[in-house]
Amino acid sequence: MVGNNLIFWMMKQLKIVFSIAFIFFYACGEDQLNNPTGSTEIPRQVTVKEVVNFNGASIIYYDRPNDENLQYVKAVWTTDDGIEYNQTASFYTDSLLVDGFGEEGSYTVKLYSVSHGQTYSEPVEVTVNPTRPPYMVVHDNLQILPTFMGIRVTAENETGAKLAFRTFKQDQATNEWVEVGTHYTVNPNVEYFNRGHEPDIEQNFRVQVRDKWGHWSPPKDVVCAPWFEMELPKDIFNEIALCNLSGDGSYVPDQTGYALPSNFWGHKMHSWSGSAVSFDRLYDGVIGASGECYHTKPLAPFPQHFTIDLGAQYNLSRFLLWPRNDASNQFRGGHPQIVRIYGASYNGDSPSELVDDINDEEAWLDLGLFYLSRADGSFDPYPGTNDRTAEDNEILANGHEMTLNAIDQPVRYVRVQVIKTFATSLHAGSVQIGEISFFGAN
Repeated sequence: MVGNNLIFWMMKQLKIVFSIAFIFFYACGEDQLNNPTGSTEIPRQVTVKEVVNFNGASIIYYDRPNDENLQYVKAVWTTDDGIEYNQTASFYTDSLLVDGFGEEGSYTVKLYSVSHGQTYSEPVEVTVNPTRPPYMVVHDNLQILPTFMGIRVTAENETGAKLAFRTFKQDQATNEWVEVGTHYTVNPNVEYFNRGHEPDIEQNFRVQVRDKWGHWSPPKDVVCAPWFEMELPKDIFNEIALCNLSGDGSYVPDQTGYALPSNFWGHKMHSWSGSAVSFDRLYDGVIGASGECYHTKPLAPFPQHFTIDLGAQYNLSRFLLWPRNDASNQFRGGHPQIVRIYGASYNGDSPSELVDDINDEEAWLDLGLFYLSRADGSFDPYPGTNDRTAEDNEILANGHEMTLNAIDQPVRYVRVQVIKTFATSLHAGSVQIGEISFFGAN
């Protein structure tokens, strides 16, 4: 009985194998036999319909020939610097992008039809006229301005091109240009700062723009004197407890509709065994200790605020924030992502005179809204604790730097509003900060 069952099972498997083979042969046979892959017949040429030119590139639109032997279309062109490029498009598309041009002008592109057997047709030649390339457009509108301890560089990169900005300073002893930094970006609104230079002394700075094909803009030079800046002394910082819708003290329900547990008792510090969590951990000078941090309750609603008395009046320039030194909360969890900074118009010695309502524009001056992203510019939380890049780790080491809006008056009281963290919830969660620093001048 067992033997009969085994024979029956083997015959059934053979039938399945033969059926699959028959279907495969039938499906492929006609195309493969009548139009064998590897044909050396010359494919028919494409017909160019239109050329659309834009910054440093062009798109060529064409009609495909009715030729089953055509596998793809290949474009070949040489740029102004003598480098030959090529680009291919499958049978199913009707356009090709040609780019990499370092100068505006007329260029010849050759379009080849290529068969399955890699036989090329005679080329169809088409003239393209790319306009001024993005790196030169950016160079044209680039500005170099003095700022605290360095320069501020701004430019409009409307095409979102991938660019590098190299910054140089002229050595006053040798007159040689020394590179002092490189900034990479694809952002349409370019802004970066190069700091660490002597204040109140005129110096020669230079910026050049490079695109991904290695084209360099002419240098743009400026003579300017950076402004004086210092890190504010933290030993005179103090917590200021404000409560009305602020999260600094007692919680007053907002209008988000988020249901809080009945025993919720405000934005107070969360702690655990072995931790040393407190408000003043924000500015104790310790960045690397995971258990020594500012850590609010897990169900505290957003936005959350904290208010600091800086101890004296300052014209503020920058704010640095380090997330808690904990892999589960670095570009994840309680790592702040959207932050707004306010400075109080009141500068007296009595914190009780402060207006509590953060929406009072006369009482609180907007110093800036900031989005703290990963190094690649994205805001998605990392799924794992070991997914960070080397560039992400550099941010964690140096802190998120926020350049504050310039205002006409010094401030003494600062309120930091955390609108969102990298956690998925938009309503509530803990805010976890390792350290903060303020910079400016008094």
